[in-house]
Amino acid sequence: MKNLKVMKRIITIIVAFAIPVVMMGQTKKFEYIPKVKGKVEITNLLGEVSLQNTSGSAIVIESDFNLEKPERADGLKLLGAAEDNTDLGINVSEENGVIVIQGATRQVRDYKYKISIPAGMAVNLDYNSPFAKSDITVDSFNGSLEIKTLNANVKITKSTGPFTINTISGNLEVVFDKLNQNEPTSLATISGFLDISLPTSEKANIEINTINGNVYNNLDLKTVAKESGKDKLAYGMDVIKMKGSNSYTLNGGGQKLFLKSISGNIYLRKK
Repeated sequence: MKNLKVMKRIITIIVAFAIPVVMMGQTKKFEYIPKVKGKVEITNLLGEVSLQNTSGSAIVIESDFNLEKPERADGLKLLGAAEDNTDLGINVSEENGVIVIQGATRQVRDYKYKISIPAGMAVNLDYNSPFAKSDITVDSFNGSLEIKTLNANVKITKSTGPFTINTISGNLEVVFDKLNQNEPTSLATISGFLDISLPTSEKANIEINTINGNVYNNLDLKTVAKESGKDKLAYGMDVIKMKGSNSYTLNGGGQKLFLKSISGNIYLRKK
């Protein structure tokens, strides 16, 4: 009997500690239906951010945000910050067809944010801050997407784009479901690597530019010969081709795909 009582007491203690952990791990959701299906701008959201498309008409934001307001702050508002009108530490507003999603407190960097965007809406994600704490993941996104980062890595899967992604020291990994043929895609990093996967049947004109990095490839790329313009002053001289920039076609050519890295390697692979 004594051992049974001890066991019950231990179980009670474990449950008492487990309940707060479960509560802290709960995900909250906020939905916003845009007045106009225009553009989404995301800024000052420096935690772990993931993006995806949704077939619905509402922007859905899910987060584990759980910041308690200090007792001394009762009746007070944060000075110099946007109003938290979502209960997720962020502010959502709309003006002239542009929906702005911005962090309303510095603590957003400690939480995760999953944002689902209605298909067809363009997104601009500004993650270009030294205080950004995590990486960016994008899954099943078929639309215009622009991302700027400083150190964060960007990983994109099962998506189409078009994309315009620039990072200083982050790595870019993109697995294309297919390449958007209506607008060009540009992927650039200074010291990180580019790892790009394309379906073997995809059509593309690929521009590769690297200074110190190497390019590895198993796609069936064809080199595009560049014609040099006639220059009367260069009569009798040979043309010196500058290293670093090269043009290729995949399956006869298609929409342009720009790949640029200063010192990182570029990997082109079959999906």
